[in-house]
Amino acid sequence: MPKPESVNPEKFKVIRILFNHNDFAVSYGTWTPNKAKVIAMRYNDGDDGAGYPKGFGHPQWFIVSEDISKNILTGLLNNPLLTADEYLHILEVLKTI
Repeated sequence: MPKPESVNPEKFKVIRILFNHNDFAVSYGTWTPNKAKVIAMRYNDGDDGAGYPKGFGHPQWFIVSEDISKNILTGLLNNPLLTADEYLHILEVLKTI
């Protein structure tokens, strides 16, 4: 099972992991084709250990549409698993998107 911070495919670079609980992660990073700052998600576990999504067996991130990024992050603020640091990092990112 890859750690989410180590999943850095060619076109997406993780800036910060915002949420990482129960094998599910949400990150903030740079989508390199247009240098946009985006939210991405992934499942860290899977039958083959690469998690989901993956491309050609390599772990990937699913880039979330800008239209719903704020809704997802706002929803995460109510998650009881959220640590204080995660909460603050999500609030920081919400100010930028």
